[in-house]
Amino acid sequence: MGTKSFISAALVASMLSLTACGYHLRGAVDIPEEMKSVYVEGAGSQLQREMKQSLRYSDGRLVSSPSQAGMVIKVLKDDMRRRVLALDSQGKAIEFELTYTVNYSLLDPQGKVLLKQQDLEIDREYFNSQQDILAKNNEEAVIRDEMYRQAVRSIISRARAILKN
Repeated sequence: MGTKSFISAALVASMLSLTACGYHLRGAVDIPEEMKSVYVEGAGSQLQREMKQSLRYSDGRLVSSPSQAGMVIKVLKDDMRRRVLALDSQGKAIEFELTYTVNYSLLDPQGKVLLKQQDLEIDREYFNSQQDILAKNNEEAVIRDEMYRQAVRSIISRARAILKN
């Protein structure tokens, strides 16, 4: 009986320490009340999907109109480019650079500018030997997804900083 009590106490103590240390789900961030409902205007589907997921992890949500939002993210440019960096001896592309560019501004629900146009550019390079084409195409998709996630984290971080001031 003493061993069961000790194990139960240890389990409860470890769960309490996890919550006390600020443990959050991956991708979750503390967001101000104004960001609990966000309207995104002009973004592509992948950026919208990542924004929706990130807000959901943080107890926020995307709304369907600016009047329902605490903040509006107005995306003026949302562009992913792929460029060849190197060729093999047969002239096939083996190294690529992905560049994701987002130009956005932050507005309050009434349209007042909280943050003027910001440019955000994220670059990644990757090697593609053409040996396992299916796996390499998968690798590029994973890299693209991570670039979108990084862009969303950056936008949310800047929005949090603006709202704190």
